Amino acid sequence: MTVEMFLDTPFAEDYRRLAPDPEGFPALVEKLIALEHEPMAWGEDVKAMKTPVLIITSDADVATLEHSVAMFRLLGGGVPGDMVGLRPSQLAVLPGTTHIGMMDRAAWILATVPAFLDAPTPAAK
Repeated sequence: MTVEMFLDTPFAEDYRRLAPDPEGFPALVEKLIALEHEPMAWGEDVKAMKTPVLIITSDADVATLEHSVAMFRLLGGGVPGDMVGLRPSQLAVLPGTTHIGMMDRAAWILATVPAFLDAPTPAAK
């Protein structure tokens, strides 16, 4: 990734229109690029979470589907629910969607989030 790849995107246009420092977009992109080089070694922290988590990703996201599934499995998901019951955490994969494109999928997200939030909180183990 390079800063130049982002300069003519809708994300850059929105940043210039909304940010307190409209010229700060290249610096933001540089920080995001640096962040991409940091390891995502969250496995033990994710596995230790007791709160149900809803992971929403897309099939063309920056985060890979494999990463999202791995996080979901660390939360106890990805098991045969008909045999062992549904787990409190959930994974939603939006088809035909990019990371930024999720903003255009508000209806799908709004159909998913309330059911997750309204689900009974599981008993502490």
